[in-house]
This record gives sequence, structure tokens and C-alpha cells, in this order.
Amino acid sequence: MTNDAFSAAASLDELLTRTQQALAAMRSRATVHADGEPGELLRAEGVAAGGRVRAVAVQGGRLDSVAVDPALADEPLDVLCGHLVVAVNAALTELDAQVSASARADTDALAARLGGLPDQAEMFSRTMHEVAARIRRDRAAASRPA
Repeated sequence: MTNDAFSAAASLDELLTRTQQALAAMRSRATVHADGEPGELLRAEGVAAGGRVRAVAVQGGRLDSVAVDPALADEPLDVLCGHLVVAVNAALTELDAQVSASARADTDALAARLGGLPDQAEMFSRTMHEVAARIRRDRAAASRPA
């Protein structure tokens, strides 16, 4: 029975440790991405003016690059600015969708790991009650006159 208690405690401890590691990884990944190399970040491109204006946004809501076809040099400034706004907003919208999908995947993985927690906790609790009962029986037996 004592081995069952240790086994249940070890299983519960392992599950909690893995869950804490998953949460820490999720937190650190967000930190790394916010300050990381561009290759590590989620990226999204938005276009406007038939592809002649391109904007790339990276995770953290930052703009990585903007490219404007030189053929648009004769466009009025307000028109060119409008194309830039459309391209940047398209890139940010796509990036937001990617970040949401990534967060959903992380949340689903964490939920799957946590799914076993109630069963492990119940098994641990039941085993601890059995151990306590055994200790009481052993004490009672030891205190009886021989």
C-alpha cells in the first residue's frame, strides 16, 4: 500500500511538473518572440494596390518591412498613404489570426495535460486515506498488550 502512495504521489507530482513546464514554456516563448530574432517570430504579409505595396508584420505587433513599387512614385501622397494603411492593416490582421491559432494550440495542449489531473488527485487522495488507515491500525496493534 505504501508503494501505491508513493506511486500516486510521484504520478501527481510528475503531472504537475509537466504542467508547470508547459506554462513556463508558453510564457517564455511569448517573451522570446517579443524580443527574438525575426526568424523566430510569427510573420504575416499584407498587400495593397494590386500587390505593389507590401507590408510585413512580426509577432509583437511590430512592422518588419514595407515595400512600395517605384511605379507608385507619381501617386498623390494621400493615396500612397492609404495603400500603406491597407497593407499594414492586412498584415496585422493576418498576424493576429496566426497568433490566435498558436495560442489555441498551446491552450489545447495544456488542457489535454491538465485533463488527467482530477484522476491523479483522486487516486492520490484515496491512497493517502488508505495509508492513514494503515498507520492507525498499526498504532492500535502496537499499543495492545501482547
